[in-house]
Amino acid sequence: MDGWISDMRPSRFGSADTRINMTAAATADPARSSQIARRRGDWAVQRLHAPLAGALTAFLAFRAGGFFPDMTAVVALVLAVALVLRITLAPDPFGGWSRAGAVAALAAAGFASWTLVSEAWSHAAGRAIVEFDRALLYVLVLTFYAMVPRDRGSLTVLLRWVLAAFVAAALAGLASRLAADVFPISGRYVAERLSFPLTYWNATGIAAAIGAVLAVHHGSGSQEPAAVRVGATAALPVLVTAVYFTFSRGAIVAGVLGVVAYVVVAHPRRLLFLVATAGPACAVALVAAYGADALATDRYFTGDGPGQGHTVALVLTIACAGAALLRAVLLPLEARVDAVRVSPERRRRILAGTAAVALVAVAVGAAAIDAPSRIDRELTAFNKGNLVPQTGDARDRLSQSGNNGRLGIWRVSEKSFADHPLAGTGAGTFAVEYQRRRDIDLDVTDGHSLYLEVLGELGVVGMALLAVALALPLGLAVARLRGGERHAYAGFLAASLTLLVHAGVDWDWEMPAVFLWYLAAAGVVLAAPVGGGRVGAPPRLGRVLAGLACLLLAVTPWLVLRSQAALQSATTAFEQGDCRTAVDEALSARDALSVRAEPFELLGYCDLRADADPLALDAMRSARSRDPDNWRFAYGLALARARAGEDPRAEAALALRLNPREQLAKDLVAALGKTGRRGWPRVAAKAEIPPALGS
Repeated sequence: MDGWISDMRPSRFGSADTRINMTAAATADPARSSQIARRRGDWAVQRLHAPLAGALTAFLAFRAGGFFPDMTAVVALVLAVALVLRITLAPDPFGGWSRAGAVAALAAAGFASWTLVSEAWSHAAGRAIVEFDRALLYVLVLTFYAMVPRDRGSLTVLLRWVLAAFVAAALAGLASRLAADVFPISGRYVAERLSFPLTYWNATGIAAAIGAVLAVHHGSGSQEPAAVRVGATAALPVLVTAVYFTFSRGAIVAGVLGVVAYVVVAHPRRLLFLVATAGPACAVALVAAYGADALATDRYFTGDGPGQGHTVALVLTIACAGAALLRAVLLPLEARVDAVRVSPERRRRILAGTAAVALVAVAVGAAAIDAPSRIDRELTAFNKGNLVPQTGDARDRLSQSGNNGRLGIWRVSEKSFADHPLAGTGAGTFAVEYQRRRDIDLDVTDGHSLYLEVLGELGVVGMALLAVALALPLGLAVARLRGGERHAYAGFLAASLTLLVHAGVDWDWEMPAVFLWYLAAAGVVLAAPVGGGRVGAPPRLGRVLAGLACLLLAVTPWLVLRSQAALQSATTAFEQGDCRTAVDEALSARDALSVRAEPFELLGYCDLRADADPLALDAMRSARSRDPDNWRFAYGLALARARAGEDPRAEAALALRLNPREQLAKDLVAALGKTGRRGWPRVAAKAEIPPALGS
């Protein structure tokens, strides 16, 4: 069999007679009974761990993608508890542990540890701990899923749940765009681009693009039952339309690469049925979406926007329903096609012929559009085009080739790596390095490239550890493309390619909603098959000690959660002018994690508001000592020194050196230079507070 007719395989649990015989044999053999009990226990875990990946992905998607430290900490705590429960209660807790899983988990743990110890040379322990907390989350995901024995269909089921999570996020995003009068959202920054629910348009775009790749897999893969195929067919227009409304060029390109990779690697028979049913539906939905010009502006919720949105929603609904109905009608024909046996030799000839036709079509198309010249023009435009012009119509982005500031952002990481190639500048320091080195007036806090940012922050050591953790599952998946689950591994590889390519041009790593699924699926790929684990069940004492170790890992997420929750409350209270509450919450944030500078900054500004200048000076000094390379804390200390009657000019000049393009620092230096000592308090009182206080 070549994998085309896998739906005819027997159940993995056997017939009723087989189970009766197994039970009888187990009664006569206590060892056999124990083995069956462990297998049943692991089967129960299998039923739970796949939905968990989808549930956590959906949870993070609706919590700003998991970008903020408190949500990262919540999920890390959930996984730490899941590990404790597995170690202490599962019949065979390490039944899935393999050499490959151990290597990948150790590499991921090494990356997280290197992230934490980089505080020694970054001099910003608070930043390192927040970055470590996210890396720890990924380690826990990978480890938990690598511990569960891999059964036939484990990867397929997990990817189904992940697809469901991304479809839910896409539906919510489209509801906020197509029915803004019914489902309004508060966040409308760059509102012409769909960003809900992940709150960042490119993250929303890549989540939907990954979902589209998975929908292609589940709509055409050999292991998918009829209901899943029909559901994936109906979901594809939703996901494609969601990607469109983000107007994310990177997500579109990465999604297309993923689909092409899946078709090339898997070449499933059922793909023809998916194309015939979902293809026209996607085309109709996209034509309707593109024609709704008001939905591509930042006023999509007023004027013609709601009416156009309702029309697109109706068209999309009909397209999805029509695609699903047509697919259901064609199911008997699919069964007949599946039943056709094709010899390996004939299959190779068919694939070779298809590949030849595809290559000829590509060559003809390239010649028709003068591809070499066009590619050269686009590359030139990308290199020269800095910021994509904002025309008010987001559809114009799709024809623009500018790099949108990426080259300037990437140069900062390249310079940091050149200066510190071995260890980098330290975890979480890209923002301060960017502020000091940038050559464009664009405020960003992340490197917009996982690989360049890691090289800049953690050097060759950090990049090597991360590469092992990310690449090893891909290598194993490639090796299994000839097995019975080749379509599942092809789907994993295609979706992974979509994510990892896009991670090279954006900050997907900082959005666990789009990365958690990959580590979970990677754990499944790395896990040993049922009965093939290399680590036996530990004794009771060993379980207890291992469980306690996992609980210790939960300490950092718990402290980060407490600190971040209090810090957000303090920031909100400060913005509302309620410094009494802001001080109380900032003190709570400080007590939870005293190495962070932000709580002291808030305390300092509240003290300045209350004219408690000596207290403000102490607080700002504490903030400055905890993050000495951040211009904001030098700026705040300059204000506090001026109010206290001390000379603030050195700190103000330092703030400007740390962020030469910051207008607030320029204004403060200029104002202080124009006045004498008596005028410094007045300058400080009129100075503006930096934006995004407490972040």
